[in-house]
Amino acid sequence: QGQMLVKEDSYFSKPVHLIDLPTASILRGGDLRTSLRLYDQGGALSYLSVGISNRMMFGVSFGGLHVIGGENVKWNDRPNVHIAYRVVEENLVMPALSLGYDGQGYGIFERRDNYNVPDSVKRTLDPKKTMLDRYSVKSRGFYAVVSKGYASLWKIGLHAGMSYSLEHSDGDTDPTIFMGTDMLISRDLGFVAEYDFATNDDRVRGANNGKGFLNIGFKWAITTRIYLEFDVKDLLAKKDNRPDVRRILRFVYYGSVK
Repeated sequence: QGQMLVKEDSYFSKPVHLIDLPTASILRGGDLRTSLRLYDQGGALSYLSVGISNRMMFGVSFGGLHVIGGENVKWNDRPNVHIAYRVVEENLVMPALSLGYDGQGYGIFERRDNYNVPDSVKRTLDPKKTMLDRYSVKSRGFYAVVSKGYASLWKIGLHAGMSYSLEHSDGDTDPTIFMGTDMLISRDLGFVAEYDFATNDDRVRGANNGKGFLNIGFKWAITTRIYLEFDVKDLLAKKDNRPDVRRILRFVYYGSVK
């Protein structure tokens, strides 16, 4: 008794997103999802998504740095949109397939103006060595992702996809592939892990050290509609031969506009 009852087919057991990566699950028609991500330098990023139908969802996102703290807030350049369409439904044999677009990157938005050098020098900055007008982690852009759920001792979801970001300020126009998993440990506790090969983000010095992005997290269902997540990002990153991970906290709410 006292243990949270999460419906077998809830968004907790079939998440729409892992940490940074999408899955093939989408919101049902009339359902909505809001989330608030808190990250380093007082950063905050909000998401709002709505199920247009049982096969399509649409949403917007916006955030900035120093939202929490005493410094002046530095808002991101603009809001971003995301849209997903579920092409194939999952069955006993075949995984689900969704196509989508997400213009929201993650982490700090590095503006050219952030570099404390004269304008004459800024114009000569090598995009292969510096972050120029982009997020620390590029937006997903256009993507295709497949997802398949399995139920044994634990309920597990497997996800894999390919994406093409429109962030090319570093001169890297390659696509990338990604994969992830989610595991329902108990009725109200889950584990997620994801890996992005980041083949579209390996030209900037120190961006991911050519190792890609590995993230893990735990999520707790406070109620059937409100989830709290704690994530650790960039487990493979190093700075001065020391781990350079990022910790984020995220609040997620699922509701309905019906």
